[in-house]
Amino acid sequence: MFLNVLLMIISIALIIVCLLQSGKTDGIVNALTGQSSNLFSQQKERGADLILSRITIALGIAFFVVAIIIRMG
Repeated sequence: MFLNVLLMIISIALIIVCLLQSGKTDGIVNALTGQSSNLFSQQKERGADLILSRITIALGIAFFVVAIIIRMG
């Protein structure tokens, strides 16, 4: 019962954090339309984007771990 509630909380948090992240599709759109783009340049995440990215990774790992524990139990 506790793990099911925890899984729901993690799921909601994961959805919210994913929605808060900035879009990264400008490079693909510019490449398809022929506009100048920095598609192949490496841009590092900074500030809030870096924090949100790391939180997303942590929540994703936690989601799968809890889901596997629920399935095994």
